[in-house]
Amino acid sequence: MVWLASPTMHGEELKYITEAYETNWMSTVVANINEVERIAAEKAGVNYAVGLSACTVALHLCVKLAGEKLYGKPAISHGALEGKRMIAV
Repeated sequence: MVWLASPTMHGEELKYITEAYETNWMSTVVANINEVERIAAEKAGVNYAVGLSACTVALHLCVKLAGEKLYGKPAISHGALEGKRMIAV
């Protein structure tokens, strides 16, 4: 087995996981996420940041926004790269 990253906890992570479980807030809409987004925006020097549920979601959003920047906003229910060629490197 090859681990990409080993799961580690160095602080109060278990407390936050337990709190989310016990309060039925197992999603991306809990107060802790708001704080993470605030800190990320502050560190990046921007007004807003968005916490996403997974790296796959972040990559999908990046491709979507890059397509819109290159080709403009697509029609509703059409992808930003529809009919375009894309090479993943």
